[in-house]
Amino acid sequence: MDLIKKIKKNISANSLINEKDRILVGLSGGPDSIFLLYILHNYFNNQLIIAHINHKLRGVDSDLDEKFVRTISQKLKIPLYVIREDIRKLSNENKKSIEEVGREVRFSFFDKTLKVENFNKIALGHNLDDNVETILINFIKGSGTKGLIGIPEKRDNIIHPIINIKKEEILKFLEENKIEYRVDKTNFEIDFLRNKVRNYLLPIIEKEFNKNFKEKILSLSNILKVEDRFLDNLVENIKNDLMEFENDFIKIDLKKFQKLDLSLKRRLIRKAIDYFNRDLREYPLEHIDKVISLENKKTGKEIELPFDLIAVKDKNKIIIEKKRVEIPNFYIEIPDIGLYELAGMKIELTLVEKISKVKDPFTSFFDYDKIEFPIKFRKPKFGEKFKPLGLKKKKKIQDFFVDNGIPKSVRWNLPILLDKKDDILWIVGVRISDDYKVTNLTKRVICIKITLEDFRWIKIFKRFL
Repeated sequence: MDLIKKIKKNISANSLINEKDRILVGLSGGPDSIFLLYILHNYFNNQLIIAHINHKLRGVDSDLDEKFVRTISQKLKIPLYVIREDIRKLSNENKKSIEEVGREVRFSFFDKTLKVENFNKIALGHNLDDNVETILINFIKGSGTKGLIGIPEKRDNIIHPIINIKKEEILKFLEENKIEYRVDKTNFEIDFLRNKVRNYLLPIIEKEFNKNFKEKILSLSNILKVEDRFLDNLVENIKNDLMEFENDFIKIDLKKFQKLDLSLKRRLIRKAIDYFNRDLREYPLEHIDKVISLENKKTGKEIELPFDLIAVKDKNKIIIEKKRVEIPNFYIEIPDIGLYELAGMKIELTLVEKISKVKDPFTSFFDYDKIEFPIKFRKPKFGEKFKPLGLKKKKKIQDFFVDNGIPKSVRWNLPILLDKKDDILWIVGVRISDDYKVTNLTKRVICIKITLEDFRWIKIFKRFL
């Protein structure tokens, strides 16, 4: 099949480009990206811009790459954006690999440029050989199904129009059409894992084991892609029945979750992590399985995940959330009935004739004459005791939290009310004290109502109410 037809078939089959798309082309100056730019410029009518990153990894050669890209931009009259970043320096400072930092810088730059120009897609020049290398690298690293599928034709707004074209086909096309390109000499050095796979491992496999290895590995990729799509669709259909989505956390119904096959459990956890816009490559299987293991742990058990996420076993849920927001220490003394404001909430105390049936965790009724004013309002302290409504004796507040499934991440931020003697009247939103409840002997009833106004309080109580 003609090379251009193969590319157009891939673009059409995977809905990569439509006539209204405005496309940023990532241009290194190497053969693949030059070939991609040539194809898009000559065979499609979309508006294009070029983005180039000078990684400063190759000294003068990096500067010559940039100069070459500028020449191409001027020749084709396509707008160009360039940044220069010392990737090696950033790698050392952040203790990350050069490849990882390079990827972060690259996509951050691409995304910013899209917004500036109001473009909507990023086209990259990955080819068939790159895909085979990626699959092998992911296999070596112990990747799951998605890693063994390789580079997708499309992911969000990133497209790979020439992913079905072999490197040798690209080089032959450039040579026949006398199109210049730059050669990255580091591609032939055995310093990076990808270069080891490209220049050492793949040639040995093709020579000693199977000359058609690339075709076989891509056949495996296509098989996995179909099955992966089926499982993804299955998870998409069941997720809303199992998961409750909030801005800063996700609750997973434990009873329903436990009935699922392990493969679906793993995909649901990955779906939850993806909800927070985290790079799933940073969450290997061991992290996913640790979250799943919470289903058999005690209430309150927590697991820290990369990039500021935590997973918590609640009474009947698994919660995945961003790391907690600490509430600053607060303290107020309330002399008597009235309206008071503190730390992002209002506290209203009124005398009422009788208890009304209010299903509101932030409204409670007490025997007014049992309370010694002033009432104190603060965070709980480890070790202090409390006599929960319905119990005949006091228990340590930390034991009460555990027994009632109050997540670790919020326990010591909850507001409590105490009387003058430091007896706890109410753990707000949770339980009042049995000592201060309204009985048949009560003469005066006080209603205490809390109104949350600060988003941090709302977030805390949403975790378990």
